[in-house]
Amino acid sequence: MLTEEQKGSLLRTMEAYTRAFDHAARWGFEHQKCGKLELQYAIYYEMRRAVPELGAGLIQSAKDTACEALRQCKMRTVPRRKPRSAVRFPWKEAKVYFGSGTISIYSVDGRIHAPVVLYEHLKKYAEWRCKLSVLIWDRIGRQFYISVVVENKTPIEPVKGNVLGIDRGLNNVAVCSNNMFFDSSRINATRGRYAKNKQELQAKGTRSAIRRLRKQSGRERRFMTCENHRISKIIANTEFAVFALEDLAGINKCRWLDRRTKGKLRSWAYHQLENFLRYKAEGLGKAVVHVDPTCTSQWCSRCGWIDKKSRKGSIFHCVRCGFQLNADLNASRIIARLGMSEASRLPIYQPHAAGDEGDVSGVRSKCLSLAASLRSPRVVDTPSLNREQGSLRAGQGCDSSLEDPPDQQKIFNIRPY
Repeated sequence: MLTEEQKGSLLRTMEAYTRAFDHAARWGFEHQKCGKLELQYAIYYEMRRAVPELGAGLIQSAKDTACEALRQCKMRTVPRRKPRSAVRFPWKEAKVYFGSGTISIYSVDGRIHAPVVLYEHLKKYAEWRCKLSVLIWDRIGRQFYISVVVENKTPIEPVKGNVLGIDRGLNNVAVCSNNMFFDSSRINATRGRYAKNKQELQAKGTRSAIRRLRKQSGRERRFMTCENHRISKIIANTEFAVFALEDLAGINKCRWLDRRTKGKLRSWAYHQLENFLRYKAEGLGKAVVHVDPTCTSQWCSRCGWIDKKSRKGSIFHCVRCGFQLNADLNASRIIARLGMSEASRLPIYQPHAAGDEGDVSGVRSKCLSLAASLRSPRVVDTPSLNREQGSLRAGQGCDSSLEDPPDQQKIFNIRPY
């Protein structure tokens, strides 16, 4: 537990961190520069003089955070933050000792040592290295929470098993090559209702309408997160060992799309679904691979003929062999075949950017949240969501033996009351 004196020290540290952030953000906006190295050479010693009570590690962290905020707003305005916003601690400034269940964290009044709540499933990270920490102040509950990123170097091992192709879209959230469909009608109806309410509240423009808009945006975001968790859990728990997905990076920047379609793509949470599936698959010893999305919707899964005339709405009818199938299901089978090619390649061992120089082993990282307060936290294990509803259709899948290194990124959330 933290004493009131220790809480006061951490709050003063947060306020000093905010002053350093404001100093860097203001200088970067005035000079229209957001490079971390540029600000390091230009204002490091100036920031040390402006905030003398803050250590060098947090000065650099505040400067880096300001650079990221300037880059995010494209330097159109000066980034602002509340005095007691979250603080990013380097690994030297905040360490969690899983063996003893204590934390050592830097403050403007010196090091603070306090116990944290640790559960049995967290003790397996005792040998993992603490890489980064983020301290968060709960103003209502008057307690601190810290999110810790830990990493461990493990050898990359190949995964053997069958490939499941997954086609993501707007009409169907996901269609799998084993004839498993996840319809998006419920999601689109909910998002349409939120869009209508948003339009009406924006037309009013009153202060109460703005407050309602903020609450509504949070509800819509949580709804989509829950749906993506549910879908990714069902897919990850299938008997397949490798999941093939299209590489959809930059899909909303296509110049030939109309304005309405671009708006739908911007609000499409396809990347979140991929991230959820990736860490859930790794937790089960499975892997996720990317394939080239070119012509997957025009490619016949029976004869291999590619023709854009074969795709007509939601139906795929091959102009060469006459094969007819649901267009999304046909695309998922093509993705599965491309995934077999990607997964059959030998793993290439390369040094990880977060690892030691010259180290050829993979680096596994996890994000944990620990509570350092009087109240006991409640564990919310993200992979164990109980909502497992979906539209399923039985059928045959695409199977193949293959080898592939599992992805090395995982995220687990432990959220207190």
